[in-house]
Amino acid sequence: MTFFDPEHVDRPVPDRPWRAIVLAVVLATAALTIGWEIYWRSQSYVAGDFKNTPALWAQERRKVTGDATVLLGSSRIFYDTDLDVWEETAGVRPIQLALEGTSPEPFLADLAADEDFRGTVIVGVAAPILFTGYAFRKGVLDYTRDQSPSQRADHGLSKQLEKLFAFIDEQTRPKRILHLASLPLRPGMEKRIDVRKLEVIAEDRNTEVWVRLIDDEPYRELAKYVWAEGIRREAPQPGPNGEPPPPMPDEAIEAMIGKMKASVDKIRARGGEVAFVRYPYEGAYTAAEDGGFPRQRFWDRLVAETDSAGVAWQDYPQLQGYYLPEWSHIEARDAERYTAALVPILYAEIEKKNAERRARLSGLQSD
Repeated sequence: MTFFDPEHVDRPVPDRPWRAIVLAVVLATAALTIGWEIYWRSQSYVAGDFKNTPALWAQERRKVTGDATVLLGSSRIFYDTDLDVWEETAGVRPIQLALEGTSPEPFLADLAADEDFRGTVIVGVAAPILFTGYAFRKGVLDYTRDQSPSQRADHGLSKQLEKLFAFIDEQTRPKRILHLASLPLRPGMEKRIDVRKLEVIAEDRNTEVWVRLIDDEPYRELAKYVWAEGIRREAPQPGPNGEPPPPMPDEAIEAMIGKMKASVDKIRARGGEVAFVRYPYEGAYTAAEDGGFPRQRFWDRLVAETDSAGVAWQDYPQLQGYYLPEWSHIEARDAERYTAALVPILYAEIEKKNAERRARLSGLQSD
């Protein structure tokens, strides 16, 4: 019987032109990579467009200390605020912590619990997201707390590649391409189209609407279709006899405002400030937001009960008339103009509210 001896294995190397093989593999890999890059650049993808990963958010969250200015909210304040213009106008560069499809409430609570923070928070309010508590990306808070050294290293290496290659994007992955493909539906299935790429993100999360939403009409119409379908699916359904669906109960509104107020009070107690902003929308969102979340029950109460400055785009001619290619976000160049118009109004309202509080305090002390 012959036994296998692992210490005496003869593995002869085949006689092959290994240098030529290695060279061929390197050249083929380079050619395929270059071809892949050229193709995606032809589709308006660009180098220096960073993936909106939890690691990128965590990188910015760690900058929040002292009297920093922080932006919270969902995609409107994320896409429609130009950080360069804000810095030029106000003399301070905000830290962008907004996340698409995600309520700012847990993130405001996170800042309220941070004893090292005593700065200014600007909260973008999309009423359907804030008041329902919808938090598509809430998991970034746990990720930031638990991020490992290897994850930080991976993020650092990934950023260097994203600076060079346009094809590094969630939308360019073969699995994602297949998922988005218009394949035949089985009987009984309903067509569902996921949200496509909408934005370009800089390393510090300074974000703008992607050029294809402006230059590519079919792509723009697809984005509108996705929003319209989402509104239709998520809208409250009429009663059995066709009566209108019941509005959100006051208890739910009060509960959310109570959470927001508790966080606002904690931040102000440390010398910080919180203000609220509504960004423009139109099209299908007009009926969904103005009808489903009327201003008096939601926005006005939030601003009044938290005793905060609030800027709603409907109240200022300077904040109207911008191009929203898919109803919900401002085109990049218009976003620059919008930011330049918004910032002076916002800071004036914050100072006005602070003066009102000082006057009330002075009146109480004199009594």
